[in-house]
Amino acid sequence: MRRILPVACLVALILLSGCLGLGFGETRLAEPESNRPDPDTDVRGWEDGYWWNDSLPVDASDGLSKPEIEAVTARAMARIERIRGHEFEESVSVEIISRETYREQRSGGGSSPAWREQFWEALFVVDEDTTVDEAFGELYGSSVLGYYSAGDIVIVSDGSEQLRLSRGTLVHELEHALQDQQFGLGSSAETRDARMAASGVVEGDANYVEGLYERRCTEGTWDCVEVPQADGAGGGRSDVNVGLSVATYTPYAAGERFVATLHERGGWDAVDAAFADRPVSTEQLIHPEAYPDEQPATVTVPDRSVDSWRRIAVGGESVLETAGEAHIYSMFWYGETVPREHYTSGEGVNRYTYDHPYSTGWAGDRLVFYTDGDEGAYVWRSQWESAEDAREFTDAYRELLTANGAESRGDGVYVVPDGGFADAFRLVRVDDTVLVVNAPTVGDLDAVHEPGSLSVEGSVAAALSPPSPTGSTPTGSTANRTGAA
Repeated sequence: MRRILPVACLVALILLSGCLGLGFGETRLAEPESNRPDPDTDVRGWEDGYWWNDSLPVDASDGLSKPEIEAVTARAMARIERIRGHEFEESVSVEIISRETYREQRSGGGSSPAWREQFWEALFVVDEDTTVDEAFGELYGSSVLGYYSAGDIVIVSDGSEQLRLSRGTLVHELEHALQDQQFGLGSSAETRDARMAASGVVEGDANYVEGLYERRCTEGTWDCVEVPQADGAGGGRSDVNVGLSVATYTPYAAGERFVATLHERGGWDAVDAAFADRPVSTEQLIHPEAYPDEQPATVTVPDRSVDSWRRIAVGGESVLETAGEAHIYSMFWYGETVPREHYTSGEGVNRYTYDHPYSTGWAGDRLVFYTDGDEGAYVWRSQWESAEDAREFTDAYRELLTANGAESRGDGVYVVPDGGFADAFRLVRVDDTVLVVNAPTVGDLDAVHEPGSLSVEGSVAAALSPPSPTGSTPTGSTANRTGAA
């Protein structure tokens, strides 16, 4: 699990605080100051020779030796046990590497599949002139602060002369190690939205514990090692795609608020239970009151493509994705349909918000991807909790198209003539359902998703209903049609 720099820090290039200078001398560490002897067996609040309330004879101003790093880690583990109420069952190794080394390790990966490129293009986050791999490479290369994998923690340091150990990152990744030992980190979620929701428990818990730990340090409850300020924040790269960052940070930001809410409801038992019963949508992270009862609507997209266009498949199965509320918010925020300052308008665990009228009211969605062998296209159908919610989304999406230079061709058809998102779009709404069809040209729109042979108003209803085997006019939502967007 990665710990990444919050997008507010990426945008403002805020300096990262809370880091320990790191040297690699063989200095012998003095005995800790403690009134209690070591226990006969491992107990909660004690790890590898250190109680949670031991004082450490560590001066970080001249760097930390390897024994000092081990002592800082052991006491941090004991303190996490004290906060979380669970025992570490195994030791955890900690390695510190430079950001340059981390970037080198990430380089040289394979290319993304076409559908993944189309997913981020559909959100107006990564355009056709940039690959998703390039965008994520810049994001992770600049913002990852550390990660946990299979019992090992790696801290990514931004120190120019000395490698630095961030206390917050160490605590965050140690909590992941504890989660792994107690609950497991895996998830069976199948869509990106569901995976982010499931990850929200993992990252939200780690962020929440990190905050509780840091508060005990800053308020003087615990004696903590004084930490000098680092000389850089996540590498300070200005070419990071902040839209991608806002979307990717969802499990950390919305997850922390979600976990805090569970903790307020039922203590750590409620948080523990969420590892076995993960949230299934980012809507549940953003609106904890929707957990666990409010399930996403099942949204389907009938295949109305002509023979020249086919759905992208993997292993013989069509690729089906769900954007979800968090990605929709990120889309509008990055396109500045939502004001940039809105994202950081909260405080405490609510300091980053994904709650906005343009994305709130999401009930479910489905994205399907097409190719003609050379070009790509997609169909995106979303369902909303009310017709008013759907209207707000439609109006915001039309504003997003306009911001990207779209020209209206009538009947809900728009063309972005140039730039990285140059394509044709059909935008329609029927009651609480919205359909977006994307294709390279206006002439390709019907080939990707044929709306039927009815009038313009009827075509909207046909596009949202299963094909009628008799050719008769579809019923149901047609009677309550609110018109084409």
